[in-house]
Amino acid sequence: MTALANAAHVEPNLSAEVPVRPPRFGGILWRISRRTNGWALPLAGRRWNPILGLVMHQGRRSGRAYATPVAARRVADGFVISLAFGAQVDWHRNLVAAGGGTIRWRGRDYAVSAPETIDTDEGRAAFDPIERLFMRLAGVDGYIRVPDAAVAS
Repeated sequence: MTALANAAHVEPNLSAEVPVRPPRFGGILWRISRRTNGWALPLAGRRWNPILGLVMHQGRRSGRAYATPVAARRVADGFVISLAFGAQVDWHRNLVAAGGGTIRWRGRDYAVSAPETIDTDEGRAAFDPIERLFMRLAGVDGYIRVPDAAVAS
């Protein structure tokens, strides 16, 4: 009885992360992404491609340089990027750990600082109406804002 009474007065762990709902078609989109990454990588970040940006980051443990295509939009002082596969993806975790990285968008490299989670409505507003529709259908509800390094400092 004493153990139960003491357990009732235990403070909740406020530092625990709140589970995030995975995208509706996350498994399917992830598999498609893995298969198409070979041809998406050379297309991402090109001057004529306003859909895909290229996040260049370093591995948290290995220090190895990586480049990952992402759906990105330029905003006034940085970029808005959709987290189609959630915040647990390596490129996002690497940007957080390093405090920033580089984004190649429309043929130009931008130094950026650490990502900040933003509201779903604010994130979707940065994208075109057709892209918003596809993101809504796919259940993508995670977005980050990555400020320009010059603006953040």
